[in-house]
Amino acid sequence: MQAAAAIQASETFNARARAEGWPSLCDPELAFTDTRFRVLLSLWHGFAVGDRTPRRSDFTPRALKALLRNVAIYERVANGTVRYRVRVMGSAFADVMGDLSGRFIDEAVPPAFAPRWHAALDAAFEAHAPLRFIGRSDTANKSYLVAEFFEAPLIDDNGAAMVLAAGYFAPRPWMQVGAAEAESIPRAAAAE
Repeated sequence: MQAAAAIQASETFNARARAEGWPSLCDPELAFTDTRFRVLLSLWHGFAVGDRTPRRSDFTPRALKALLRNVAIYERVANGTVRYRVRVMGSAFADVMGDLSGRFIDEAVPPAFAPRWHAALDAAFEAHAPLRFIGRSDTANKSYLVAEFFEAPLIDDNGAAMVLAAGYFAPRPWMQVGAAEAESIPRAAAAE
């Protein structure tokens, strides 16, 4: 069930990324190149007993100790439209994107980039499982950075939907993300 939802969510994201020329790719196979994601993936699956979505309270600072700089938590707010508010943003995220803590994505990032952020967060929510994303940074004048992201759904103790994210950023040319991934990157983005 989760695998089918993850595949569908990634296909939807990737189709939109190609159509809109986003320098991003969603990978439901979780072929992380950074080994630090294995810890987070193991934690998420350990808290996801059966079909239970892990709780925000499961991911204590102690549980995330080695990853805190690289973690962000987004709250999904649905009042006719869906918006995402940044609840937690680690310092590695803030160094690249600016500190967005407490702000809504659609108010905090340039309008041209907000749809990409929303689509990735929506995909994680719709997948009901962790997803892997790779993409070029599009904020804080750091477009030379490429990032690998973990994104997965959470629920808070009041039932509010959230997305747990972790990201690692590296200054490398976009085309060095891997041959298979490069094949899936929109041509316009790959040339940048």
